[in-house]
Amino acid sequence: DLVLADRGFNVKDSVNSYHAELKLPAFTRGKKQLDPVDLEDTRCLASLRIHIERVIGVLRQKYTILQSSVSIGFTDIDTENDVTYLDKIVKVCCALTNVCESVVPFQ
Repeated sequence: DLVLADRGFNVKDSVNSYHAELKLPAFTRGKKQLDPVDLEDTRCLASLRIHIERVIGVLRQKYTILQSSVSIGFTDIDTENDVTYLDKIVKVCCALTNVCESVVPFQ
C-alpha cells in the first residue's frame, strides 16, 4: 500500500506499522531548485493526488451516505471479517463507481 502525505503530517510511524510506503513531495531544503528526478516524481505525485481527490469527490456526490457524518455504529467492527461497517460501505461504493464511466476521459 502507498500513503501520500504533505510535509507537516507526522504519519511515518503509523504508515510503517501497516507495512505501507509513505510518499512525500520533494522539498528544496535550502536549495534553489529541485533535482530533475525529484521534480518529475513530485509532478507525478501531484497528478495522482488530483485524480484521487476527483474520485473521492465523485464518490461523495454519488452516494449520499458519504456526504455527511455517519452514525458511530458504522465504526463498529464486524468480528467475522475484522473490518468496520463503514469500510464495507466505502468498498461497495468504490466498486460500484469502478464499473461506471471513468472520472478522467480516456484520450
